[in-house]
Amino acid sequence: MKTIFKNFCLIILILIFSNGYSLERCNALNGVESSDMLVKKKKWTGSWDYSVQDVPVEYSSGVLHISKKKKVYTVKLELPGGDLPADNVKVDKNKLTFSVDIEGSMVDVALIMDGDSFKGESNTPDGTFMLEGNRRI
Repeated sequence: MKTIFKNFCLIILILIFSNGYSLERCNALNGVESSDMLVKKKKWTGSWDYSVQDVPVEYSSGVLHISKKKKVYTVKLELPGGDLPADNVKVDKNKLTFSVDIEGSMVDVALIMDGDSFKGESNTPDGTFMLEGNRRI
């Protein structure tokens, strides 16, 4: 019986890793939410529509443009009032973090990707605000 169980577990592991999936511990949003999940390896690059809750209307939605050249990621926020470049861009598997200067205040953003969508938070001097987005097709 132990041999059957070991073989079954081995087959499951082979199926998981052969399809481009990895089991990883996601510590989302600095400990706000912690869960084990299967995350399909996808690239962050592209354009993402996003919305932020409880912020002034000019910052409540926009497009996040993410590009990568020679292993270096860049992020640009496209807002109705103009584009804002991001600093300190870091990608670690399904987590993207960056900082952006909004009206003289640094805003730290942490996002967790789940397929073609993400959820996250932005930390500002005025508080923490939740945001979510979807990949543009």
